[in-house]
Amino acid sequence: MTLSLKKLIVEADRCVACGLCLPHCPTYRKTGSEADSPRGRIQLMRAVAQDILPNNDRFKEHIDLCLSCRSCESVCPNSVNYGALLDTSRALYIQKKNIWLTITKPLLRNRKLIGFVTWPLWLLQQVNLIKLLGYLIPAAKILPVIHKPVAWKPLYATTENRKGAVSLFLGCAGNALDSQTLLASIYVLNKLGFDIHIPNAQSCCGSIARHAGDSNEASELVNRNKSAFNQNLPVLTTASGCGAGLKDYLPAHNVQDISAFLMLCDWTKTQIAPLKATIYVQDPCSLRNVQQSQKAVYDLLKKIPDVDIQALSGNGQCCGGAGVYTITQPQMANTLRQDKLIAIKNSQVSLLVTSNIGCSLHLANGLRETNSNVRIMHPIQILAQQMGFGA
Repeated sequence: MTLSLKKLIVEADRCVACGLCLPHCPTYRKTGSEADSPRGRIQLMRAVAQDILPNNDRFKEHIDLCLSCRSCESVCPNSVNYGALLDTSRALYIQKKNIWLTITKPLLRNRKLIGFVTWPLWLLQQVNLIKLLGYLIPAAKILPVIHKPVAWKPLYATTENRKGAVSLFLGCAGNALDSQTLLASIYVLNKLGFDIHIPNAQSCCGSIARHAGDSNEASELVNRNKSAFNQNLPVLTTASGCGAGLKDYLPAHNVQDISAFLMLCDWTKTQIAPLKATIYVQDPCSLRNVQQSQKAVYDLLKKIPDVDIQALSGNGQCCGGAGVYTITQPQMANTLRQDKLIAIKNSQVSLLVTSNIGCSLHLANGLRETNSNVRIMHPIQILAQQMGFGA
């Protein structure tokens, strides 16, 4: 959560500068600069908050370079809330004036407006003109194959023996670019006996605005979701980045990653077709460090008979696909991605799964640039496929 200035200083004082976080910080590992480490950034935040150092461009550069991966939190002996320190500092000192953030603000607030973007993109792909858009707008090069936009129903009732009900969070990027994962999730949940509610009033989780230092917009989005979702139903997310943001800012709601929720369900009467394949798993930072649900992905995939599940080498490090980081910090994002691409090549990966759309888009773009034929899927897509989805 965002802190007051006084609480920021108090929380920063809890850092004992032990340095245990250093080898776990992606940017410090690349730059070797103390100012690009968690403890270094904490010292900078506290110094600026106390007017010891100025809020200048150098300060902003070091804070901006942070991926918000929060690996440091997982090893901090004092449990310093680095995420809250970072969110607060960005809100207080680094309000970005970005034309793309301004343009997309209405889309983030109202998910129905996303169709005004996804329909034209889908049509451009149908007539093979999407590459032209990439030349005009470089950020469009990260776009995956977009399926026909979905008009989501407020309720997807199960036809099986009813076990309960859940709410499904669509997300902005997930709604626009990964509808197949959402549809696969609905299919699996229905098969297991769950009704799925999709509140019309839900919006973006607020992470994009928060990372840009726009605390007012982030708070507006949080309040919209707080009102939209029933506190008595689990709120399931398919994108771990959204799940992490909701878990931080909607503590009264039972927010869960879909893989973690599914591992608690009754699978005894569920038919899953065998799959003779080796699947490598990439752990998103938001799933590992914030939701702490990465093990559920492996356990869930192991329900598929004959499958071989392997962790991608270097899973403890960020891939660089941290939301809009790929656009605002492309050099560092690509440097971190290169490590993943090398790991994928060395392990001769043909099928990779990840639970975060930001990771998926970033890695897929890098694989396209190297003409690789590695497939990247959400774990729920594979599970649903083996349960008959799309057959």
